[in-house]
Amino acid sequence: MTATPTNSWPAASDLTGAWTDMETRLSRLLRAPGEAEDFVHDLLQIEQHMVALLQTDADGSLYLMLQLAASSNVGYSASHALVCASLCHLVASEMVDDAGLVRSLDRAALTMNIAMTRVQDDLALQASQPTPAQKRQIDSHALDGVALLESMGVTDPVWLEIVARHHDAPDLQTEADGPMTLLTRILMATDRYTALISPRETRSGRCITDSGRNVVARRGNAPDPVGHTLLRIVGICPPGTFVRLQDQSVAVVLRRTEQPGTPLVAQVLDAQGNPIPDPPLLRTDAEPHQVEAALVTRSVRVRLNHVRLLQMAALA
Repeated sequence: MTATPTNSWPAASDLTGAWTDMETRLSRLLRAPGEAEDFVHDLLQIEQHMVALLQTDADGSLYLMLQLAASSNVGYSASHALVCASLCHLVASEMVDDAGLVRSLDRAALTMNIAMTRVQDDLALQASQPTPAQKRQIDSHALDGVALLESMGVTDPVWLEIVARHHDAPDLQTEADGPMTLLTRILMATDRYTALISPRETRSGRCITDSGRNVVARRGNAPDPVGHTLLRIVGICPPGTFVRLQDQSVAVVLRRTEQPGTPLVAQVLDAQGNPIPDPPLLRTDAEPHQVEAALVTRSVRVRLNHVRLLQMAALA
């Protein structure tokens, strides 16, 4: 479950800059697809770069993405798409045998809301409920997105069908449904999981464990295999999550371990809520540093040096 450093392990500053740059590029592409010289080429470049970073350092990538998703509602649409696509890739790589289908899912996740990008960004900052015009755009965005992608040169039928169906896959899957239903349900689960932890102007994001319970639960309270796989891969408290330890200090999760409830963390606030200038790395498999609870990211008042924390984690 944990990533192991290799000779190709990127410097923390390079990893941070790579994800920031990728989000900027994706935001520009989704907000103005018609301005791209070659939309499909640009989108595939972003997707290939995303996959390469996940394969090189999944924990560092999860840390950066979940910190971003849970701490800011600015530029929501692109950050949400990037987190969803990354989680889709990790989950589908275990649940789907066909690598080509996994890549089609990645691309669908990046573009599922392309027909409502600006509305989605506005709603994240909007204190009021959607206007009638916004509601109409939300209701039609899946099929509108397919039409827009086709006009931009997308011909992959799997990519297009997932975008068309990404809000209406059946709750239960049967053998007769085939891989398309599974792919769509993976996107729906990651979409819901990411949306729940992301803040809005009208609410704070949810605690990561609440979000996890939501994607695992299904009608009749039967466990959802897609949600279960998602939580098994990212962990109960994935990288980027703030947690309260048994000694009442606060830490941020940096890396997963083989035991889902015992991640490697950096202690960032003492028990009195004071920032720790040089956060120590802690194992959480024994008292007093066992994880007591996950925290809502925006409730933790601390400025993190992401580059420094990722450097520490890579060397641990």
